[in-house]
Amino acid sequence: MRRLTGTHVYSYVKCPRLAALDLHLPRSERRPPHAWEEFAARRGRDFEAELVASLGAVAPEYPERDFEAGAAATLQLLRDGAPLVHQAVLQDGDRLGLPDLLRKLPGESRLGAHHYEVIDVKTSGRARSDQVLQVAFYSDLLTAVQGRAPTHGALVLKDGHEERFALADYEAALRDVLADLRRLRERPDDAGAFVQAACASCHWDHRCLPELQQRSDLSLVHGMSQGARAILERLGCRTVEDLATFHPDGARARGNLEAALVRRLRRGAQARLLGEPLVEARPRAPLGPAAIVHLLADPFADRVLAFGVLHPAVEDGAFTWARAEAAADEGRVFGELVAALPRSVRLLHFGEALPRWYAEHAFAREADPALEARFVDLGKRLRTAAIQPAPVFGLADLVRTALRRDPLRAGHAGEAAMWVAEPDAAARLAAKLRADLQDLAALMARVLDAAPSAAGEAVDGATA
Repeated sequence: MRRLTGTHVYSYVKCPRLAALDLHLPRSERRPPHAWEEFAARRGRDFEAELVASLGAVAPEYPERDFEAGAAATLQLLRDGAPLVHQAVLQDGDRLGLPDLLRKLPGESRLGAHHYEVIDVKTSGRARSDQVLQVAFYSDLLTAVQGRAPTHGALVLKDGHEERFALADYEAALRDVLADLRRLRERPDDAGAFVQAACASCHWDHRCLPELQQRSDLSLVHGMSQGARAILERLGCRTVEDLATFHPDGARARGNLEAALVRRLRRGAQARLLGEPLVEARPRAPLGPAAIVHLLADPFADRVLAFGVLHPAVEDGAFTWARAEAAADEGRVFGELVAALPRSVRLLHFGEALPRWYAEHAFAREADPALEARFVDLGKRLRTAAIQPAPVFGLADLVRTALRRDPLRAGHAGEAAMWVAEPDAAARLAAKLRADLQDLAALMARVLDAAPSAAGEAVDGATA
């Protein structure tokens, strides 16, 4: 029987199916990590190692993967009152945990006149629920070892600041997660796959996605939720083909789902069968003269690496770009690029990255309200302008489904931070910016500027 670990808790919050597969399949069956995933993992390990070294934490010594010996060595360090213990081995019954740090605190326990609390080191900018529950899991194991429950746990985030939280607030959630993990350990098929944003970075995507496609699962429909899928399946509507011709008569027949939602999901099923976006009939506010602005960032370092501009906002528009060599250069580089455009030009962007960056810079330098007023989020417009033939979570999904292009032909955005140290960094950054900008221009032409799809398009006998 495989033991439950902190990684299983962490995975379960992201996706129960991920945790179930991790519990039952060997690591050798996972897909190999992508280069940018290995790069991010290495940075995380280096960050933790540097932090631990600066704190002077000690680690238990034991033969590799001999967790019984590791638990005994850990217990000795705790009894000796080590101020900080790195990678302690905690085990209790069917559970095993290796928290990043245990910190000594005053207060009686089975160890003596002191006890410990758990600290985990993360490279994210803010605390997340999966990280907090992982600390709660380790804290529960620590309780069994020291005979006293710590009252708090903590996360050290990438900027070095510590966020502490009361463990009592997460006891019920942890109990539910552990109960579900034990159930999935016995019955892994209880956790069905469902297409979501996290699938793109999951090491089981090569397994789940073909399974979903083979059975024409409803989660392959644009806009589908797990709740809606469960209701539709109970009504006997179990495949994309079923949904494409699903015309329920009344609220009871549609499982009390909103009629507008059912129509939209049915149209999503029809788009999937057609293999083409279905452009919606809608009021259209003309954008007027416009340029597309895009950036490449290093999220770990909170840095923008380069900005690019396509003007006018068409695929063969003039492409310009500039690299920000340091954080202090970002505002100047962006300002110079935008200053070269007519002031009447709207600045189109995708998602929240650009306006969020601009808002943060507004605190450090005098911002131009007129410039910010020119920002227009293409992401919002593209999401509402058409129903896509597959779920869409980001720009890469839109490019793949609406344009049938490879969105990674110039590389993955997560690789940009890797390129900085390479001799051809400038060429690779420019190529990626150009490809993304041209994809955005093509999406505008394919979706925003297209006529609404005909109401009578045939889909295997159904009407779209």
